[in-house]
Order: sequence, then C-alpha cells, then structure tokens
Amino acid sequence: MKKAMILSLLLVLTAGASLVLAETDGYQIRVSRPDARINYQTLDEGKLLVSVRDGEENPILGLTRDEFVIRDGVKTARIVSVEPLETSQEVGLNLVLVVDNSFSMRLRDAIVPLTRALESVYRIVRPIDQVSVVVFDEKQTLSVNGRPLRAKTIQSNNVDRIRAFIADSMRGGLTEGTYLNEAILAGADLARQMPAKSNKFMVVFSDGEDINSRVTQNEVSRAVQGIDNFAIYAVDYMPTPTLDPFLRGLAASNSGHAWKAGSAADLAVVFEAFSSTLLHRYIVAYRFIAPPSGTLTFADPELKIEELTTIDSAPLLNHVFFDTGSSRIDERYLQFETRDRTDGFDERQLRGGLEKYHNVLNIIGQRLRANPDAVIRLVGCNNDTGEEKGRLDLSRGRAEAVQAYLRYVWGIAPERMAVEQRNLPEAPSNNRIPEGRVDNQRVEIYSDDPAILDTVDSEYITKVSDMDTLRVVPEITAEAGVAEWQLVLQCGERRVRTITGEGPLPEAWQVPLDSDLLEQFAACNAIDARVIGKDMEENPMDSQSAQPLPVNFVQRTQQMAQVQGYRVQEQYALILFDFDRATIKERNEVIVNRIIQRIREVPEAVVLVVGHTDNIGSEAYNLRLSERRAAAVEKQLRQAAPEADRLLVSGAGPNKPLYDNALPEGRALNRTVTVTLEYFQQQ
Repeated sequence: MKKAMILSLLLVLTAGASLVLAETDGYQIRVSRPDARINYQTLDEGKLLVSVRDGEENPILGLTRDEFVIRDGVKTARIVSVEPLETSQEVGLNLVLVVDNSFSMRLRDAIVPLTRALESVYRIVRPIDQVSVVVFDEKQTLSVNGRPLRAKTIQSNNVDRIRAFIADSMRGGLTEGTYLNEAILAGADLARQMPAKSNKFMVVFSDGEDINSRVTQNEVSRAVQGIDNFAIYAVDYMPTPTLDPFLRGLAASNSGHAWKAGSAADLAVVFEAFSSTLLHRYIVAYRFIAPPSGTLTFADPELKIEELTTIDSAPLLNHVFFDTGSSRIDERYLQFETRDRTDGFDERQLRGGLEKYHNVLNIIGQRLRANPDAVIRLVGCNNDTGEEKGRLDLSRGRAEAVQAYLRYVWGIAPERMAVEQRNLPEAPSNNRIPEGRVDNQRVEIYSDDPAILDTVDSEYITKVSDMDTLRVVPEITAEAGVAEWQLVLQCGERRVRTITGEGPLPEAWQVPLDSDLLEQFAACNAIDARVIGKDMEENPMDSQSAQPLPVNFVQRTQQMAQVQGYRVQEQYALILFDFDRATIKERNEVIVNRIIQRIREVPEAVVLVVGHTDNIGSEAYNLRLSERRAAAVEKQLRQAAPEADRLLVSGAGPNKPLYDNALPEGRALNRTVTVTLEYFQQQ
C-alpha cells in the first residue's frame, strides 16, 4: 500500500510538469537510459533543472554529461555540465509551505504525524534554499496590498527556525477558524516576490474546509496567475471521502496536483515522496552551438585589369568527330537550319580556337562559296574496333552527312565534294584506349586550295590581368562544421560569379580569372565576396569580405592618352601536329612564315613559344613531347629570323591545357605550339 501511494504521487508530480521547455521553446531533452521519464524547468538561459525517473518512477541517479542530449529541431546543444541538485551550491529551491494549524488538527490527532512528515522536507533544505512557511493567525499581523490577512509567515533556510515556527503554531498558535484562502493568498504574494526565473513550489496542507476567510476562492485563483516557474501541490487531509474540488482545480491550473490523504499515516508517505522528487534532480548547463561567423579576405591588395588588342590567328582543325556507331553530326557543331540563315555568318567575329572549330562546317561552307573553283575531299573514318570494326559503310555515312550539310545549307554542288571512306585515319590516335578510339571516329576534310583550310583570323579587344586567379581566404569559425556553402562574388548588388560546394570550407578559393569574369569585373569599382550556406546543424552562415577588393581598370583610351600607344598580343597556334608527333606539317609552314614576317616587322616584340600536348600518356612523356614540338618551331624561327633575340621557349606538356581534354577536338587542339608576340603599339 505504501509503495503504491508513493508511485501514485510521483506519477501526478510528473503529470503536472507543464513548465518544461518542450512546451515553451520547442526543445527536446533525452537521456541514454531505457524507459527514462523526464521533466524539467528553466532555471536561466542555458540551464535546466531536470528530473529523471525510471519505469517505476524511482529517481535515476548518477547520470553524467555524456548521457544527456538537448535538441532544438536538428540543432544539438553542447552539454556544458551536469550536477546533482543536492550537491549544488548555486541553484537553490524556493519552497512555500502553507500549513493548516486550525484547532481541528488537535482534535484529529494530526499534529504529531504532520510534524514527523515534515522532517522529510527539512532534510533536503540546504543553505542556498529558501523556505517560506505560512500558517493561520487570528491576530491579523500580515497585510498584502493593504489588505489584512489572518496569517503569519517566516522565511528562512535554517531548519531549526522553521521547525520551531511550525511547532509553536501547532502548540499555542492553533486557531479557532480555518483561513486557508487567506494563507494561500499570502503564500502567492511571497512567491511573486521571488526572482522570476527561479523555480518556485508551493505545498498546501489543509485538514478542513475554509469557512472563515474573507478572501474568496476566485480571488485566490486570480492571485496565483502569471507567476513564472510556479507549481502548486496540495495535500487534502479533510475528513471527507472525496478530494476538495477547489484544491484540485488550483493545483491542476498551476502545473501541480492535489492528493487525498485518507489517514494520518499517509502523511509521511506523501511528504517523503514529494521531498525525494524535489531533491533528486540535475542541474544541466547547456549551450547551443553558435552559427558560423567570421569574414572573408582577398589575398591581393587590388585587381588590375587592362585592355589588350588581340590578333588571333588560329589554324582550322579539319576534323569532324562523331559518337561511337553514329553518323549524325553532333549538336556541338553549330549548324544552320536553312540556307538563308547563313547570310549573316562572319568568321572574323569568332573568338578563340574552340568557338572557331565548332563553326568548322560553316567556315568551310562560306569559303567554298567564296571560291567557286575550289574542291574538297571528305574522308570518313571509324575506329575499326568493336561495333565499328570494318564498318566502311559507317565511315561513308559520316562523310555523306558532312557533304549533305554543305550541299543543302551552304549550296555547294556535290561534284565539288568527293566522298571517300576508310577504317582508321591515315594518322590515327592510339586505338588501344577509349580516348584514342573516339579521336579516330571522324571525317577529315582536305583541299588543294589553301584558302579553304587557311587560318581563321580575328582581331578583338580583350580584358587581361597579371593575376591568373582571384584568391579569397575564409576566416570563419564553424563549431558544428560546414554542410554546404556558396561563394558569391559581387559587383555592388549584382552577382558576378557563384561557386558552390559541400563540406569544410577550403583554405582559400582560387577563382580563375577567365575572360568572362574579367569582362564583368572591369565594370566594377570594387569586388565584394560573400559566403552563404549552413552548418551541420542547419545554422545559417552568411559572411562577407571585411574590405572590398579595389579594381584598377586601365582602358585602351587611357593607355593611348598616357603613353601614345597600347598593348598588343598576337596569338598563333600551330595545331595539326599528329598524335605523338613533333613534325611541322606542310599546312603549318604557312603559319610559321607569317610569324617570321611579323617578327621582322616588329623586332621589339617579345616572342613566347610554348609547346602543348593532350593528356593521353604519362605526364613525363608528354612534357618531353611538348618540348620537342616547341624546339621544332624555335629552330625554324631562329633560322629565318636571327634578329628574334627575345625568344622565350618552353614546354607545358598536358599541364594548363588550352582546351577541354574530355572532347576529341579539345585533345586535337591541345596538340599544338602557341606563338605569342607581345609588344607596345605606338600611335
């Protein structure tokens, strides 16, 4: 019977825990113990008073910091410390005892049982706790808001004083009437004066119905409303079979519970269980991980951009590549739908080797139209392995697809375009690897008229910088680790470039300063950097550069005004080196001769000769191959133009590729030597 009463009391104490964070702040708390039941109150920001019980409602003791978890959605708090309440010297209990000391207590022989029961409360009182006791007093010595009450109080953490106060009230201080409402009103006033964030408990004990108070039950109910962190528990020892409805409602509406004590013997059980529940709690200090914070910095003091006149002479790659098993011209080759759409095409408007190459069919079509006596040969090839093994029909179909486009879109007569087919090309790539096989799936275009496959020349003004990359350094702290991020480069409010990633931030972002980025940055006075994203716990991240990066843009008109001239860069590429070869073929001789002529015309120019390769094969081998290619060009230049004393020669191998090695045309264009003349054009 005694154990059942304790269990019943603990269950109702748990049920009354409406002060938990789960109902106010949306937090969740758990411990790594099976069947644990938890309720808790807010002590202060970052601190909880937690009660943990097992399935039989016994307090679980000895919990450590590692066994507590506090979460807010996906965010997990860092548990700073866990301390048992009974050993704490920082968190005190605030307990208000409202004790019925009416004469009926003596008539029912309840004084001694109650006095003994209260010893369980005294045992848990520590020096940092505060106990307030309210008893009846017919001398009306207490006033609340100018209203006299028949009650008196004592506030102390000295157990002897509290014990003596209650004992004196039970001996010579018994009252004729019952003034429970007035005593509760006095207790509520004491609780309201306590710090708002402190935990406050009121225990009301009564052995008789209040019939003498001048305070109504409605006034009591209003008086206890709005007290923070406040719970009321009631022990009904009245000589009635049912629980007093007022005490039951008062406790239920104030995060507590009322319990019926049927006999004097029950009082010890009730107060022992209540005291154990109050004492065996944990003070849990926690801290939610702060969101990422910090700034970004630019590694360089400024970004200098200047306009450069570029004279670009790019040889025409005379190959059209096809997908495995297909004779359809790929969409990456720019194709007009009808003949009338070709009228506005002008190869001089094309920039860069790849854009020029993807217009190879239109360049050849326009040149055939402009040179009506010229003829071409279209040689279809296959990789002669797997599904293409011996497929001369596939080779012919590829050549006929090119012929059909030139015929029906550019209006070239079919008799001017001879179609041939073979398996592997005459100078094939390495057919033992996938990249080499794709290289061999092509149509080769030949002509005896040099105008058809001549270089594609254009002149345009570009933006250049002496910096290859823009280096942005994050100085950001993220306790939970970064989940995902976006680096945003801005010109004012306009986004210029966004780079995304997941996981930890890099030590520094190396943003390549490509032509498009330089073009946009040239319109800015300064560049701002911003990184946005979130950490592993969904905390937002939003940091900006501490200082914007100034942009120093020197326009061509400014150069001319200052020094009567401007920078010029002439670029020549000697493509059509066969796979794994360093021999300058006949078509390249024309380009070499043009370069020699320009060196003689501009003797002050610095001449850069750089050899390149694709990425097929080892890096060491390709580096040597690129050096051999560069040396072959250097030899011809020095023989024909000995005055070229500013010749700088190097081999880059597969490093810093000029074009994408994932494409067959990219690999073909990378088998090259670039020759660049840099000089200052006087006006």
